[in-house]
Formats: sequence, structure tokens, C-alpha cells
Amino acid sequence: MAKATNADCPGIIAVIKDVCVEYGFTWEDGGYFGDLFDVEGYYLRKGGMFWTVREGDETVGTCGVKHWSAEMCELSRMYLLKKMRGQGLGGRLFQLATDWSREQGYRRMEIWSDVKLTDAHAMYQKRGAIPIGQRICDDPDDSLEYGFLYELASVSGG
Repeated sequence: MAKATNADCPGIIAVIKDVCVEYGFTWEDGGYFGDLFDVEGYYLRKGGMFWTVREGDETVGTCGVKHWSAEMCELSRMYLLKKMRGQGLGGRLFQLATDWSREQGYRRMEIWSDVKLTDAHAMYQKRGAIPIGQRICDDPDDSLEYGFLYELASVSGG
């Protein structure tokens, strides 16, 4: 798992486009997916982070954290190619994102995920994320998403 740069954008786009096709989501260049063409500008220079997972020369996974406020961030664009799922990699990516977010001083992380991605929802809840509701995403399909809240700060406030 490595910090992404704009040089990684073609691989990031390939992973997310592949998952979109797998789940029947509409892909469009730009628009809803515009952040993927400039991860440095959209994530890194705005106080967030983005990582890629590589297997040899191939990008096989992605994960981002968006900055919302001094205390709040959002898990974003966490995707794995089908062949990489079921090996604990999603859990490791989630741990990387939450550890990084905690180190940055964030206290809470929102997670929004399409209702079709049930394995991801189970993984988030297993790690302590609590459901917070539903929304219609602004993606090309106006997809229904489930929301989760993950507390990054300990109960003692640390």
C-alpha cells in the first residue's frame, strides 16, 4: 500500500471502472469520478490522503480519505478488484485509513457505500462503524447508499 500521486491515476481509474462494471454502475469520465483524474489536487492538497494497492505492476486496490473539517473526514473510493477480495486486504486498507485519520487528529469518519456492497458494510460494522442512515448519491445512477459513522477518538477522548 502506497501513497498515490497523479501518476497512479490511470491504475486507480482502471480499478474503480472495473468494479463499476462488475456491479452494474454507470461509469463516466469526469463528473462524479472527476476526483480520480487528480488525486493530488482533490485529496492530498486538501488535507486528505489516497493510497493504491499494487500487485506487481498492476493497481488492484484504492482507498482515500477526504478532509471535511478539523474533526471529520470521510472514507472514500475504497475498492478492490474481485480477485483481491476475501484475503483481508479490505480490512487492512480500512485500518490504514483509520490509523492515518486518527494521526491527523480527526475524531470521526463518515463512510458512505452503495447498498449493493454488503461485504464492505459487514466489514465496517465488524470494526465498530455504526449505521447512520441512507442517502441518494450524486453518481450517474442516483444510487442508494448506506451511511456509517466510525469513531476515531477513544472513549477517554484521546
